[in-house]
Amino acid sequence: MEKTCSNCVHDGCGKIVCMDCVDMSTMFKEKPNKIESRDVLGSTVERLVMSRIWEMPNKWTFKMKCVKSLLDRVVTGEFADPFAGKYSPALYRNDIEENRNATHQMDALDFLKTFDDDSLDGVLFDPPYSVEQCLRKYTPKFKGTAGRAEYWAKCKDQMKRIIKPGGTAVSFCWDSTGVGKTRGFAIKEILLICHGACHNDTIVTVEENVT
Repeated sequence: MEKTCSNCVHDGCGKIVCMDCVDMSTMFKEKPNKIESRDVLGSTVERLVMSRIWEMPNKWTFKMKCVKSLLDRVVTGEFADPFAGKYSPALYRNDIEENRNATHQMDALDFLKTFDDDSLDGVLFDPPYSVEQCLRKYTPKFKGTAGRAEYWAKCKDQMKRIIKPGGTAVSFCWDSTGVGKTRGFAIKEILLICHGACHNDTIVTVEENVT
């Protein structure tokens, strides 16, 4: 029988096992394959691996056990992180805030522009998820620009430029948009982290540069 405890959640969508009970030795063990098919309306349907797990939120995204387990597998080679915080596993780590475990301290977009075309194996993209969050939880810079969708789009354009073909983008947000098909990226897997009724889920999207 699967181990559970009082922290495991049961809701209308089924059981969400907490991080104290999940078997991390089997979670994210294999790299999933993505298969595309077409539905009756002619739209492309993406079949991919999607995992849903419960874990308490953490100010430092990469300190969450399920995120660390995922990144231990997908982060190989030279990765950059424009919003690194304190615990990013990327080789090149940028954060505009002081007192972070970063190799650079500059604007995230300017940081991404410093890399040559097709020079990185991947990018971790974990920006402030909204203008409000940017202004309320971080040192206000440029009127919350880092939490704006149009700023993210410019960052993603740079990610497309600097990630090698076959390279990886790992995006963290409240949606699964990721870098996107229009930039030549295909979703390989999604990790949905439930934090309980009082918090938005964290959605982790793993994509491959297929062009």
